[in-house]
Amino acid sequence: MVNLKGLGLLSLSLMAIAAQATIYADPQGDVAVPGNPFPHIDITSFQITNTLTDITFKFTLDGDPVATNWGKYGVILRTPTGTAGAGNGWARPIELTGGASHWIAGWADAGASSEFQLHSYNGTAWGQVSQTGTGLVIDGPNKSYSYTLSLASLGLSVGDTFKFDAITTGGGGSDSAVDSLTGSIANWGDTATLSGLDYQVVPEPATMTLLGLGALAALKRRKK
Repeated sequence: MVNLKGLGLLSLSLMAIAAQATIYADPQGDVAVPGNPFPHIDITSFQITNTLTDITFKFTLDGDPVATNWGKYGVILRTPTGTAGAGNGWARPIELTGGASHWIAGWADAGASSEFQLHSYNGTAWGQVSQTGTGLVIDGPNKSYSYTLSLASLGLSVGDTFKFDAITTGGGGSDSAVDSLTGSIANWGDTATLSGLDYQVVPEPATMTLLGLGALAALKRRKK
């Protein structure tokens, strides 16, 4: 006999899990500058969420990214269908172990006109795909910086798992990842070699709801 109540609770549990963002903690005060005088580039946590069509990357920082307005915030990643290459779209001394296929990076030093860029590796060189302010949210009071872009722009689909790291850097062209989730450097210009973390693109809660209701309806029909 099928336990419909138990299945319903399981379905609700799955929906609750799907509704939660994936949050990656980062130690406070680990910026590669003596004494860490720049809290606006000190990552305290990094969050990824996705819908069926879009993905959002959110930095939570130790300081206000608006008040000190020269921070740069990037995500380096390797997708299952992308072509992996060395380096990144800004030619900074930052490497993802195994290579990267995409580089997403933006800035908070242009006020309301701040934007972010998407770069990809084509097998030979890095090239800029887009630059936009749409989807960019800079929240000074809550010390956060986030951008949203389409899954399609990264060649991603639901179920895909990609390797990534989140980094902060400065305004100099040779500045490295002075903070990141999986790497560590001693000086601004050192090469940051990042081992990376995994994220799987999950169905959004609405989809989980439909799947759960569909399963319940099918079992009710079988019970009759």
